[in-house]
Amino acid sequence: MSARMSREERLALWRAERAVDRLPRMTRKVFLAIRVEELSYSEIAARFGISVAGVEAHFAVALRILMKVMDEKDPWWWRFLR
Repeated sequence: MSARMSREERLALWRAERAVDRLPRMTRKVFLAIRVEELSYSEIAARFGISVAGVEAHFAVALRILMKVMDEKDPWWWRFLR
């Protein structure tokens, strides 16, 4: 198995990086704290001075934006959050 990425994989990674860079500031910070630093919602809430519900809301926004950018179909349950 090759360690090299295919052209399609490199393009998908580039699109994902660009999408994360373009997220609103707090949404990006929350997303990276969850996905990169692997912090809990309560740790993130304490760090940024927001509620756990605020962390959940920012993370949901980030996931929704990233799904759209990556051309993935929204799960059926997103329709109820609009």
